[in-house]
Amino acid sequence: MAVVAVVLIAALLAVGATASKTVFDRQGQLATLRSHTEPLADAAQRIYGALSFANTTAATAFLSGGVEPRDVRERYEAAIGQASAGLVTASNGVSPNDINSLKLLTDISNQLAVYTGIVAVAQTNNRAGSPIGVAYLNESSALMQQGILPAAERLYASQSSAVTTSGHSVGVSRVVIAMAVLVLVMLLLSQVMLARHSHRRFNSGLALASVLMAVLVVWLTVASLVSTHALTTARTQGGEPMNTAVHARILAQQARAEEVLGLLKRGSDSMSDMRFDERTAQIGWLLDEHRVDGAADALHGWMQSHDEIKNKLAAGDYGGAVAIAQDDAPQDSTAQFTKLDTALRDDITALRERQRDGIADAYTALNLLPFGAAALSVLAALAVAAGIAPRLSEYH
Repeated sequence: MAVVAVVLIAALLAVGATASKTVFDRQGQLATLRSHTEPLADAAQRIYGALSFANTTAATAFLSGGVEPRDVRERYEAAIGQASAGLVTASNGVSPNDINSLKLLTDISNQLAVYTGIVAVAQTNNRAGSPIGVAYLNESSALMQQGILPAAERLYASQSSAVTTSGHSVGVSRVVIAMAVLVLVMLLLSQVMLARHSHRRFNSGLALASVLMAVLVVWLTVASLVSTHALTTARTQGGEPMNTAVHARILAQQARAEEVLGLLKRGSDSMSDMRFDERTAQIGWLLDEHRVDGAADALHGWMQSHDEIKNKLAAGDYGGAVAIAQDDAPQDSTAQFTKLDTALRDDITALRERQRDGIADAYTALNLLPFGAAALSVLAALAVAAGIAPRLSEYH
């Protein structure tokens, strides 16, 4: 009986300590995910979006000819500022051991300085009425779409993947739950053994220890299920569809830049039309996978407006084509693109909140469990000692 008591007490304390440390570590992972990893992924997404929006706005400014409208210039400068601020935020948040992300941030920062310089030259030539400004604009857009945006996409993908990976192991370890169940079985078998030796059917100490251990098993299991479900929901109903929406929004902005560049070249560059068609087709596939209110209709209306632009250019009516691309009439290109971009932006914001809520719920599900596991195991160990001590004294 003494050996059984020592084994049970040691097992109870070991389970309590292991469960407490495991849950505490899981909460630490969730806290890091919520306060560091997820915000860093969001910063990468904002860099990605701001850079693409800046490229689109820079191209749109040329539609007016000469001096670009003040609001368009301000939108471009704001987008560049947002991207630069995002680079600073991401640089401060990336782990020094994450060499790949640090390299990507450095490449983006260096290429962004080159990009803004080329855009400045393009704008200067455009204000002077020189047609070479369009050539510089085309060069800057190529740098953005072939160099900067792919690097920004890889950065976002790596940080988004880190969020998903961090969310895979946040529940309570099955090994810990199995250990608690094993100790509960040991307690029940010990009661049977003690009943045979002491000729008493019931031992209040072991019974109380069994109840406490059963409570711990249920608590661990329920907390693990709730936490895992919350993280799964955050991933499947937040993170994964958000990645789709982010990709669709970037494609939309790239397609808009191609539309404007093709228009500025007066339809002489068939590649712009081909890239526009490719990107809008990809957007359509993504919207079939993840539906966004109003986005599909806006995409359809935008594609119809783009066809009208091509028809105007084919007929030699450049002014009419510019009017369709530039005016804010509900059926025209600008309004339809803005409607699509706004729908995707709002969807991204809502999905991010859903993801953060899921992470917060997963953290809350584990509250008090580290201390509760330790307290229950200690009380159960005391109950075992109190239950077996009288039986031992009878033999003495």
